[in-house]
Amino acid sequence: MSEERLERIERLLTDLIRIVGHTNSMVEELAAKVEKLDARVDRLEAKADKLDARVGNLETKVEKIEANQEAFKDQLSSLREEMIDRFMRVEDKFDFVHDKLIEHEQKLYYLKKAAAR
Repeated sequence: MSEERLERIERLLTDLIRIVGHTNSMVEELAAKVEKLDARVDRLEAKADKLDARVGNLETKVEKIEANQEAFKDQLSSLREEMIDRFMRVEDKFDFVHDKLIEHEQKLYYLKKAAAR
């Protein structure tokens, strides 16, 4: 082989070695960045798991609150019906007492009228 050709091959090998070295350096940097990203993803997944657990707890609490709300709603409805029933009984008793009062007032009026004659 000729001297020029050997020099050319030597330059190409030198360039190739430089390129491979640069590529290896970039690959190492990328590997380090990927490790950092993996660590961040792991932390984010852990946080997401914690948030998921918290959301599950909140959903359970909301379900309990909704169940309590339904129970209170039923109790309120029952109390409302009971109060209406009691009011109606009191109103009936008031009407009875009012009628008796009117009856006694009439009798008293007639007795006074008879006594005045």
